[in-house]
Amino acid sequence: MSLGARVLLLLVTLVTLLQPVAAYALESGDCARLVDIGSGRKMYLKCRGAGSPTVVLVGGLRASAEDWSVADKSAPAVFPEVGKFTRVCAYDRPGTPVGEKPSRSDPVPQPTTAKDAVADLHALLSAAGETGPYVLVGQSYGGLVVRLYARTYPKDVSVSSLSTLSAKG
Repeated sequence: MSLGARVLLLLVTLVTLLQPVAAYALESGDCARLVDIGSGRKMYLKCRGAGSPTVVLVGGLRASAEDWSVADKSAPAVFPEVGKFTRVCAYDRPGTPVGEKPSRSDPVPQPTTAKDAVADLHALLSAAGETGPYVLVGQSYGGLVVRLYARTYPKDVSVSSLSTLSAKG
C-alpha cells in the first residue's frame, strides 16, 4: 500500500473515531492565502472543508502545501480527499520551495530549527482563526515538528500521526 493510501486510511479512521465527540464547526469555506503571523511576517496557508477536528498536514523538509495535493497511481491525493469529510489545512514553512518557485511564505534567516517551525505553525493557526483540537499529520521532517508541537501545545492536539517514506529497492 502506498504512503498516500496509508495516510488517507489512517486519517479516515482517526476522524471517524473522533467525530462523535467533536462538534461540527460552521462552514468557513476554502482558503489559500497569506496570513499575517505578527512581527511583519506572513505565511501561506491552504484550507478546505468543514468539521472538527481540523487535520493539519505538516510536510517534509522541502515540502510545500501543494505536495499534499499530488496523487500517485495507487492512491488519491491526501489534501482533497480529507477535505471531503472534515477541515484540512496545509502550509508552506519559510524556505520551502513550490516546485521550481520560491516559498510563498516570507523568508527567514536560515537555518531554522524544529522549535522555530512549531512556533510558526502555532502563530499561523492562531492568526488564521483555525481552532483545535487538531489531528496533526507529519511526513518525514514534519513528523519531528508534529511531535514537538504536541508536546508544546498538548491541549491543542487530539491525535498526532507520523509517516515516513521507505526506500524502495
